[in-house]
Amino acid sequence: MSLSNIQNSRADLRRNQVLTAATECFRNQGFHGTSMSQISKASGMSVGHIYHYFENKEAIIEAIVEKDLLKILNVTNRVEQNRGDGDIFDALIADVETTAMDTFYDPDAPLLLEVIAEAARNPKIANIIRRAEATAMESIKSYFRKGMMQRQMNISEEALDTACNLIASLFEGFTIRLIRNPDLSLKRTIPMLGRTIRYVLEHELTPANK
Repeated sequence: MSLSNIQNSRADLRRNQVLTAATECFRNQGFHGTSMSQISKASGMSVGHIYHYFENKEAIIEAIVEKDLLKILNVTNRVEQNRGDGDIFDALIADVETTAMDTFYDPDAPLLLEVIAEAARNPKIANIIRRAEATAMESIKSYFRKGMMQRQMNISEEALDTACNLIASLFEGFTIRLIRNPDLSLKRTIPMLGRTIRYVLEHELTPANK
């Protein structure tokens, strides 16, 4: 391994050390309730050392949002690996339970809600969220287009955008419901979620609904 690779590896470890500490602080005390000195104490690094990797708290938030974005992008990668030569929409439906469990039991879900709330007050955070959202939605829509081509479907971009936002809203909505109602039965919810998504894919994404 070259010296530059070793240095990059150490930098990545330090960045992750800060992110782990900051995530825990944000989760327990909220964005506004967390100071850089608290992140410093939790990470075991000096504030000056942290500033070597992150300019400010917004930069730390941006890195956390990027990690969440990778989770979303990994969904279509997993579906593609598992489907073989099969139908893309069938593969997406088959993956609903895995995606739902990963989403609903994500320990960082409350933290991301905190970040979204902060975005309503902080234009910098709002821009970070919107950039990540645009990347995630384009990835999902691109995979849906591939599925539509496989089924020889031809619909408007507007209809596709609406369908993708509806499906995303279902997962995000249930994440909020589980915080509000932790006794929600996923045994009944997830199969119904799968049927709802299948309906959207097979009945709303059709040429007749352009």
